[in-house]
Amino acid sequence: MGKLTKLTLGLRNSIWLARAFAKRSAFPVEAERWLDGFKDGKCDNASYDGLFRYMVLSWKTYRHANRTGATYPGHLSWSGVECDALEGFARLMPLFGAWCHSGREPVIEVRGEKIDLADEFRKGIVAGTDPASSCYWGDMPGKSNQRIVEAADVALALWLFRDLVWDGLTPAQQNQILDWLCLARGRPGLDNNWQLFFVQIDRVVRAFGREDAIDRPRERYARIKDFHLGDGWFEDAGRVDHYNAWGFHYALRWIDRIDPGWDPEFIRAIQSKFVDQYRYLFGRNGFPVMGRSIPYRMAAPAPLVAGVERYWIEAGQARRALDCVLSHFISQGALAGGMVSQGLTGTDTRFLDPYSGPASSFWSLRSLVMAFHYPEGHPFWTDEPVPLPVEQRDFDLVLEAPRWRITGRAGEVTLHLPANRGNSPGAFQPASRYFKLKSMLGIARRPKNNGPKYDRETYTHHLD
Repeated sequence: MGKLTKLTLGLRNSIWLARAFAKRSAFPVEAERWLDGFKDGKCDNASYDGLFRYMVLSWKTYRHANRTGATYPGHLSWSGVECDALEGFARLMPLFGAWCHSGREPVIEVRGEKIDLADEFRKGIVAGTDPASSCYWGDMPGKSNQRIVEAADVALALWLFRDLVWDGLTPAQQNQILDWLCLARGRPGLDNNWQLFFVQIDRVVRAFGREDAIDRPRERYARIKDFHLGDGWFEDAGRVDHYNAWGFHYALRWIDRIDPGWDPEFIRAIQSKFVDQYRYLFGRNGFPVMGRSIPYRMAAPAPLVAGVERYWIEAGQARRALDCVLSHFISQGALAGGMVSQGLTGTDTRFLDPYSGPASSFWSLRSLVMAFHYPEGHPFWTDEPVPLPVEQRDFDLVLEAPRWRITGRAGEVTLHLPANRGNSPGAFQPASRYFKLKSMLGIARRPKNNGPKYDRETYTHHLD
């Protein structure tokens, strides 16, 4: 990339950032009160409804006029402003789709304006997948284009919104949408959890009647099974972390729902075992945080919430885990200004990977996608809370597959990694002044900090 091209890109990104921060001032301060139920630990159903309305208002504030994306303020990713804006659409729409799919009212009134969630999705997906449109989302060139990741969420949202949106589209629009999703065909993707994006897109596209979907879906899925260590635990690029929750098991649950005949024996067996072990990681202050993609932290309870559907966990205990995680993080600033912060509590670039942009953190909503998929009268919303394992007794457990040891004492959970004994991982390094200048130009160059993320001997709910 030449100097002139870099300068032009930096100038464009700087303009984008200026517009984004100007929009941030438009998010009404009084809406922060909608989060009070989590800040004070109440966490009742009204608190969840308030949180959902908060996210609808977030979309309303930052969305593009054509609905194809949203411009959120924050540190950009290495994928560029267009992909970052697409994430603002793709990572919110499954939440709205789950809400509508559950039978809830699709028209939400926020601050005097009625927002038709299905219509918002319809407008965005029609314009974004139109190659002749000025707001086209773009093709998916290269080995691992970020649009492939977002296409998996767009596909899921399409499946969730299908009863409200699909039949109202023209045949040309339907084909156009499926054509765009199928641009992932032929792309190898990364050799990790990425292969599930292709399988999920394939299952959705075929559910809408298109047979020429993604290439080699069974082969890609077999590669995912190669990563299985046992008892529902997967390694991802050689590491074991919370991608098990918000990556592997989140996608597998949706694949099993979209196509129940795909591989039910394997998926349901490993998810049952995983939930039975993973629930021990949660305490009143969340869970032991480690690994990459820390801003996705509020999605950690997603497999527990999903496990209620097949009775792998009591509804009240799954709800308690979600309540604790949301209350812990929201009370410390993880949601503010209509955004999920780019860090552990507030925004902190020590915990922000260079592939993450302003809207990447909305993967934190994956636990809520699972929750709002249940209708209002479901036991998840009506059963009394059930204490978490660590709230019932102290414990000391060894999980053989991931080689983790979990101890619970007085309501707190600690993760021990015996293989790391004697390591000197160092501390999280803050961003340099040089990085901060580059960030102002929209160039994502951040320290990975993999040592403290993976190589400590123990982890708790805080990282400092």
